[in-house]
Amino acid sequence: MARCISKFGVISIILCTFSFFLLDFYSKSKCLESCTTVHGKVEVARDVKNNLNKALERENPLEREKDLEREKQLERQKELEREKQLKRERELEREKQLERERELEREKQLEREKQLEREKQLEREKELERQKIAEAEHLHKIWLNQRQGAQSRLRFANRYGVWNEHMSSKDILPRLVMVKKSYQSENKYKVKYQGKLGQLLTPQELLCAIKTKVNISTLVTADLPQNADSWSQYLPRKTLQEEVKSLGKCAVVSSAGSIKHSRLGQEIDTHDAVLRFNAAPVLGYQDDVGTKTTFRLLNSQLVSRPELKFLEDPLYKEGSLIMWDPAPYNANVEEWHKNPDYKFFERYSEYRRRNPEQMFYVLNPHAAWQLWDIIQQNAPEDINPGPPSSGLLGILLMMNLCDQVNVYEFLPSRRQSDLCHYYERYQDRACTLGAYHPLMYEKNLVKKLNLGDDNSIFHFGRITLPGLRGLQC
Repeated sequence: MARCISKFGVISIILCTFSFFLLDFYSKSKCLESCTTVHGKVEVARDVKNNLNKALERENPLEREKDLEREKQLERQKELEREKQLKRERELEREKQLERERELEREKQLEREKQLEREKQLEREKELERQKIAEAEHLHKIWLNQRQGAQSRLRFANRYGVWNEHMSSKDILPRLVMVKKSYQSENKYKVKYQGKLGQLLTPQELLCAIKTKVNISTLVTADLPQNADSWSQYLPRKTLQEEVKSLGKCAVVSSAGSIKHSRLGQEIDTHDAVLRFNAAPVLGYQDDVGTKTTFRLLNSQLVSRPELKFLEDPLYKEGSLIMWDPAPYNANVEEWHKNPDYKFFERYSEYRRRNPEQMFYVLNPHAAWQLWDIIQQNAPEDINPGPPSSGLLGILLMMNLCDQVNVYEFLPSRRQSDLCHYYERYQDRACTLGAYHPLMYEKNLVKKLNLGDDNSIFHFGRITLPGLRGLQC
């Protein structure tokens, strides 16, 4: 029995081992079959794909060519863009180089200009030194003449030492004679005087000539051409004479340095109307020039140049403003409008827009040269070919508005100096005797018209002139 059990156990072991091998073989067979199936499917998919690709290649060869062409086009565009970028960079570099060269040239030009300016400055200094020497020699000669008992015409030839109405080029310094000749040679305003010189009119004849021949009126819109509408629309509707009609006793206050320390302010303020000039201030100088301002006569340069602050300065907000601009000699209003001395139109319009209630007049440009003709007619020699000064134009304007006009320091008093304006430090004899303006001859004419005496001129710098409205000619 034990043997039987033992045999049975061996047989069982053998059967079990065989069964295991059978199972392992079966599993491997299944696995192999599965792998074969998957591999077959992959191969089939690859074949399908290849077949599809071949079919697509056969069906769309043009599309493939287009794709290739697009790729080539993109590549060309990229290449062109790279070339453009390189070109831009080279161009930029050239511009930088040119800019550096221009900057160097500007610096050289600036240096040359500075050098020229230094040379001119040296020449001016030398010329000034020569003029000072000439003046000193001239004054020395005068002193010698005085020592010899000769009459010094520069001392104005009368017992008060006031202005001599017969002053001429012989009585001024050589420097001013040279300046006068320079202006005559330039003749900026194309002056061609056709009348006679030195006619020696009487005071009455002079007054009548001024009244009948000088149109000192102010402009209205209708006086100007249509292309002036952009600014002429802002002109007052009435002329100054129509607006004011008539005044009694008026004062014209010169800006001359000789009015300083005059203590004339209180007397000036007693007048019905007071005319002042350009940038002449009142504040700080009331004792000498008074406080009242009825009119202010301005030159066009002051109005036109932004650095002079005409639009902003409160000085110009008081009183009525009157502006003048010189025209070429014998030019009509239309010709003047095309070629003004200073292009004030835009700033005039701007001022009127900002200050619509303040009267701002413009003098007829004919007036200056009509007055100049009378000055030349009264002079024994050719005068400066520049327009009359604001001072004389202001005097004539007030003679047309007032019954009587007192003018202060237009003819210098005993306080006479070379100080050009009482509110500045600049000194030059030309501010009294003239250079650009024919000042000496203007003073000769005014002295001839003076109703006052030399004592009033000497002590107060005051001359008295009649109004023109009631003048019978």
